Amino acid sequence: MKYTYSKDIIISYSRVDRTGKLGLFELMNLTQDMVTEFCGSIGSDNGTLKEQNNAAWVYTRAKVKINSLPFWNAKAKAVIYISSLSSIRMELETDLYDENGSVFAMVKTEMCAIDLTERRVRKIDSLSFPKDAEVSPSDFSESFTRIKNEFDGAELIYSQRVFAADTDYSKHTNNAQYVKYIMNTMDAAFYDEKTITDFEIQYVKESKDADVLDVVREQMDEGQYCFAIKNEDRIVIKAIMKYQPKKI
Repeated sequence: MKYTYSKDIIISYSRVDRTGKLGLFELMNLTQDMVTEFCGSIGSDNGTLKEQNNAAWVYTRAKVKINSLPFWNAKAKAVIYISSLSSIRMELETDLYDENGSVFAMVKTEMCAIDLTERRVRKIDSLSFPKDAEVSPSDFSESFTRIKNEFDGAELIYSQRVFAADTDYSKHTNNAQYVKYIMNTMDAAFYDEKTITDFEIQYVKESKDADVLDVVREQMDEGQYCFAIKNEDRIVIKAIMKYQPKKI
């Protein structure tokens, strides 16, 4: 496949959580790096788009399937490619392999490009983007979920001020930072006793430095939580997390 990017990875100490394994937040950061590097490899990263097109890629949603997670110091390989492409949206799939060549996690990331002045969606053919971009068959068969919009029954867990250090090159709250805000709603016992198997996040609106966000959580059924992060009454992100008891 012409438009594929791969990278060998060591699960370093900065990439593990309190259990000594690659954590969800760290996995999302790793995937964000892969997305950025892939876009750079095809001449379409945000640095290029900002300079040449006054535009930037933004995430619209991401979906994660976890089969297992490697321990600290494990060797792994990440492979990323275009799995879907329309006039305004690109879907990238990142598959992560362990030392034995087995897939331990898959992440599907949907993005669109926005004009930095007008904040409107741009067509991909108006960007610095390869005209012969190839779409490869996806190994991640699950579709994105339609996450509900009403959270009247959700519990406010805490409020979070967005600090400048939480924002990124696009001058808004970093995509992965929202995952950390969500994970901060869970206590230590959850991470010690449960295993996250699925996670999905949908980005609805931007937030920026000095915004105060409310992080709410609702138990949907045994083994599933639904989350929203709000700026006043406006939903910024929605998310679903599925989990199961750890195998002893």
